[in-house]
Formats: sequence, structure tokens, C-alpha cells
Amino acid sequence: MRYHEVLGNRAFQKVHLPDELALAQIDPARWLNPVDRDNIVEGEGHLQAASKLGLFVNSETLPKLAWFKYLLGNTEQSVQLLGQAAAYQKAEGKALSLYYRGAILNRLGRYDQAQASLSQALAERDDLILARQEKGESLWQLGRRDEAISMWTDAVQRNPRLALVNNELAGAKQSLGQVEEANSHERQADQFTPNDPLFHWMIGRRLQDLGMTELAEKHFQRASQLDSTLTR
Repeated sequence: MRYHEVLGNRAFQKVHLPDELALAQIDPARWLNPVDRDNIVEGEGHLQAASKLGLFVNSETLPKLAWFKYLLGNTEQSVQLLGQAAAYQKAEGKALSLYYRGAILNRLGRYDQAQASLSQALAERDDLILARQEKGESLWQLGRRDEAISMWTDAVQRNPRLALVNNELAGAKQSLGQVEEANSHERQADQFTPNDPLFHWMIGRRLQDLGMTELAEKHFQRASQLDSTLTR
């Protein structure tokens, strides 16, 4: 078992795809080159073997196996594994598994389940700001707009440098006709947005999924200016 675990962990360390980009859409395969994919397939095999050979549940191996499953397009298995991992984890590890589970459920459009998982993550770690951002998306998609804005506002109060959350607040305020507040959040977002085409693409995709099309278009256009090969 230890042999497979070591090789699986080694493959996991070779994955350099940023989480934000991988989680921007349900199938992150477009961002994987053949070498990346071969490494992930190999790592998945080792971690799968390690999880089956052990007498006890390996709560450290399961989240990594779940991420490999997600990157390879097996989202349902990923959600199940993250749930299993969380049941055996505590504190930060449990919070992170529940966060990733909630984020993937958001991409699947299962917003009730997503917000429940993200609420559990925040119950474990109240300072997990990414879980607040994702829970805001769940609430927004469920039509609970005031609660979503409150969740995002709390996130930027804890960390004003969050470009995605400031953009989401800008889009939310724009939809309410609160132009000055929308412009303020947009300026703050721009201040902390790197001049990176993939980052702009990621923000555009997330805003588009929330129905914030005007702001999304701005970021898609900027992404195309920086890299003309990027498609939506």
C-alpha cells in the first residue's frame, strides 16, 4: 500500500493546474496537455490501489484521488470521494474536502447540496474565505440574492484583495441599480486582477454562469487581447 501511496502522492505533486482554473467549468480537460493527463491517470491508478489495499480508510489519500477523478471528468465519483473523506477528517482537512465538494456541486448546478456542503465547511473553519465565495454563488443561483451579497461582502471585508468576489459584488450591485457601489467594487477588483489571460478567462466564466454577462464580457475580451487562442 505504501508503494502506491508514495507514487500517487508524487504524481499529485506534479499537477500544476491552478484550482481556480480547474474549477471554472465542469470539465477542466481543455487545460491538460498529454503529459499532464498521463501523469494524472497514473497517479489515479496508484491512489486507487492504495485506497483498496488498506485495512482502514486513508483520509489523506481520498481527497487527492477525488481531485484526480475530477480532473479526468469523473465528477460524480469525485463528489462521493470527497464526502467519504470528510466523514473521516477533522478541522482544516475536513473543511477543505467539504469546500471542494461544494465547489464541484456548484459547477454541476446542484446548488442546494452545494450550499449545504459549504455551510458544513464553514462550520469547521469559519475563516475559509473561498467557501464563503462559493456559498455566495450557491445562494445567488438559488435566488437568495440578499444572502449571497451578505456572504460576498463578508468575504471581501476579511480580504479586500479578492478579485473574483469583488467582481461578483459589482455584478450583484449592478443588477440592483446601485451604480456607485458597483463601480467601487469593480475598481477594487481591477486593482487586484493580474494581467493574465487565464485569470481573466476564469473570472469571465464564473461571472457568465451567474448571469452577470456585461462584466463577464469585459474579462473575456481582455483574455482574448492577451491571448488570441483562448476560446470560451
